[in-house]
Amino acid sequence: MFNEQTLQQLRQCIEEAVGCKLRTPKDFTTLSESIFKKTRQRVSCSTLKRFWGYLTTVSVPRQTTLDILAQFIDYDDYDSFCQAINKKNSLQVSDKEQVALSPPKAPSKSGQSDGDKKSVFSTPMAWGLYIVMLLVVAGAAYFGLSHRQPTDLEQSPYILKRGQTFATYQDYLVLFGIHATDTLWGQRLPHHPNISVWGPKYHHHSWHNDGDLALFMPTITEHWEPDDGSADSTLIAMRNNDHYYTYRDMNELRITFMQGLTPDGDSLMFLGVYRMDLNRSNTHHVTWIRVANEIDLNRLDYLEELRN
Repeated sequence: MFNEQTLQQLRQCIEEAVGCKLRTPKDFTTLSESIFKKTRQRVSCSTLKRFWGYLTTVSVPRQTTLDILAQFIDYDDYDSFCQAINKKNSLQVSDKEQVALSPPKAPSKSGQSDGDKKSVFSTPMAWGLYIVMLLVVAGAAYFGLSHRQPTDLEQSPYILKRGQTFATYQDYLVLFGIHATDTLWGQRLPHHPNISVWGPKYHHHSWHNDGDLALFMPTITEHWEPDDGSADSTLIAMRNNDHYYTYRDMNELRITFMQGLTPDGDSLMFLGVYRMDLNRSNTHHVTWIRVANEIDLNRLDYLEELRN
């Protein structure tokens, strides 16, 4: 349940547990050390800073990280924390509704005992008015819910959709918790060694990537062969042969952002998640086929289900 209200309550509970607001780099370092000391599991300072909005790039941690944060404040996992919060909120709402639904007592008159006092709801007409008021309130609530603006999560800040563009490699790598300074075009997904975040260049001069642009590249066929003639046919054959067997045995998935598809030629476009097409790949070239058009950054574990 990755709604901002619940996540904010998790932050508040953690701050109550440590006895201070998290405002400085030292606060996050101390919290990271405290979490490890109590749970024997690590949550990095940078992850904590992003979760608290201390960094300009704000993100929701993965489910495993949220579980650790919940365990730090003595819950079994994040789902248990959500259930406890929902129960608490429901009880608070129920108490408020009980007070609102209790008919007010008629003002006391001198000389009358409690048994002689009459409620303003003692007549059928009064009860009728009360029921009408409840129906009006319920109708207004329904209208408000049905015409509400979508929340931040419904506007999908954590959903990558095919066709989204990014100015630089770093702009999308940071979404996966990757802070690389080299080999930007290919990085392994944290905790998923056989899933890579791939940023090839369309029609690269050595790694040739071909596909149907009109359909956002439903397949990408790549092979290695330098255009400048710097490699002989034997080396080319060996390189492509190794490439085929390596990625076939890894059963790799590729989260793909391709450069060279936008008018400026430099931006990178998200194309989806790809796996090797075993029927069309061979020792001369590898064909990747798209198996997902979008990614939920909150739950990347499900990508493992997309393998061959």
